[in-house]
Amino acid sequence: MDGQIDIAVSRLRSAGLFLIAVGFTAAAAWMLHARPETRGHAMAPGGYTEFMLWLGLIFFGAASLVGAPRMFRSGTLVSVGRRGIFDRRLSTDWIPWDAIEDLRPVMLGRQRFFVLRVDPARSAALPILPRRRASARLTGLGAHGYALSGNDLEGGFAALGEALSGAAAWRNPPGVGMNP
Repeated sequence: MDGQIDIAVSRLRSAGLFLIAVGFTAAAAWMLHARPETRGHAMAPGGYTEFMLWLGLIFFGAASLVGAPRMFRSGTLVSVGRRGIFDRRLSTDWIPWDAIEDLRPVMLGRQRFFVLRVDPARSAALPILPRRRASARLTGLGAHGYALSGNDLEGGFAALGEALSGAAAWRNPPGVGMNP
């Protein structure tokens, strides 16, 4: 692979995720309003079911608000090249290959993503977005681990995986292997 690979945002995927969030928001709101019976039992005011519906309304309502502007995003979202990785959801500029300690695919249930771990000694100098840096400890990937998903990308996880596997020569140049 000689050049840089740019993966564009998928408006169709973004719209699909937005519509799913709106659908769940509407379903939770309708159930709170209509209070349908389940197996002959009415929903108890202040009970567990009502609490979960309110939680769903808040969560999916927030997801709808976050997803709405994403439908209108266009252009390149992830670039993979000789300089490293530039995921606009993660950083404001390129993360160089020599600052990346580990990059591997992970599958949790039906969710697939790549875990990118950066060198802790260089982490502070990398152009990682402040909100992603602050939330890194909460993701379970460690203080210097970040998830790269294919959810919003044209071609999804497969396109991201193909770009990253094609960049293996840049990550591990010949003669620089771990074995002496």
